[in-house]
Amino acid sequence: MDLVSRRTMLAASCFGTLAIAVAAGATTATTPGILANLSTWMDLASVPGASWAMLDGSGAISSGAVGYAKANAVPATPETLFEAASLSKVVLAVAVHDMVREGLIDLDRPVAEHVAFTDDAATRSITPRHLLSHSSGLPNWRDEAGEPLTAAFPPGTRFRYSGEGFVLLGRLVEAVTGQTAAQVVETRVLRPAGMNRSTYGWARGTEPAVAWAHDGGGGVLIDKGPAGYAMRRDAGPPKPVDRWTLGEREKAAVALGKPAMPIFMTPNMAAGLWTTASDYARFLAFAQRYPGLSTKTTRVKGTLDWGLGWGMESNGGRRFAWHWGTNDGVANLFVVDLVSGLAIVVLTNGDAGRKVYERAARTVFAREFDAFAWLK
Repeated sequence: MDLVSRRTMLAASCFGTLAIAVAAGATTATTPGILANLSTWMDLASVPGASWAMLDGSGAISSGAVGYAKANAVPATPETLFEAASLSKVVLAVAVHDMVREGLIDLDRPVAEHVAFTDDAATRSITPRHLLSHSSGLPNWRDEAGEPLTAAFPPGTRFRYSGEGFVLLGRLVEAVTGQTAAQVVETRVLRPAGMNRSTYGWARGTEPAVAWAHDGGGGVLIDKGPAGYAMRRDAGPPKPVDRWTLGEREKAAVALGKPAMPIFMTPNMAAGLWTTASDYARFLAFAQRYPGLSTKTTRVKGTLDWGLGWGMESNGGRRFAWHWGTNDGVANLFVVDLVSGLAIVVLTNGDAGRKVYERAARTVFAREFDAFAWLK
């Protein structure tokens, strides 16, 4: 038996015991042996807190939390909401695939048929397939008032990671359904997948258990994370943010002195989900019923490609899906073995969280990932 097989068996043996603890309503779970050094890695990297979950091939989930939701003040628990950051993109992608399955969206019809977003002829040829596979040529984010949304190269010809592209994908969902993209995601993904804690934000007067963002030294970023969300929420209408229309999202950004551009708007469908690691593990189990996610579509480099919603790494007969997420003071990762179904999710509330999640992924899968060398 090779090392990978023995590691997989070790992980699987941890799942059963911990899944029972979580199902019984426990608010904490013992970190499995394969992640026994998680708190040590966090301490070395000055990362206050982490939420983790592991999924085995049968769909059993183990999960837990380590450290603090707010440094040296509020302990993290498995119920603490962390910012998903760009892990939000994959959740929207699954909602789109569900709409494709029903014939509501055609992956190869220009988005401009439904959404007026550019005056540039080449940019108007962008399709949902381009957006899902990060081959649209759109920038990651614009931040200057009046800056046009324009493709940097002919859509479909190469890879360029784009948050703007996923916000545009959310606008397509809204144009087709007449609902907000957040409502559509809730109906088609969050509730069916059992992501009962996950949300695009909480109402005024409520204070859920949430993780604060922290800088590289472990200090609280007092204007980011939940405080930053509350500031953006309070600049808009009193109804829940997941019901805000495009016009309301734009007005709230302007009220804060920002241009009416996606990077400043709430909820941001490319990066605005709040979730727990166990909820996200449920999502990963649910997402695998949409094989289009794993259709290699855009060449990245070496062993790396992008599917229609998540990154892919193929090497030595093994195939992995993955995505990372980074906001100010937040760093997250998931990796799924597309053959065995083994998966890990690590959500952290520190700028240096990448050092923690990379170590966790290497340990669980007993391998190096080319994706980590590629990430900037």
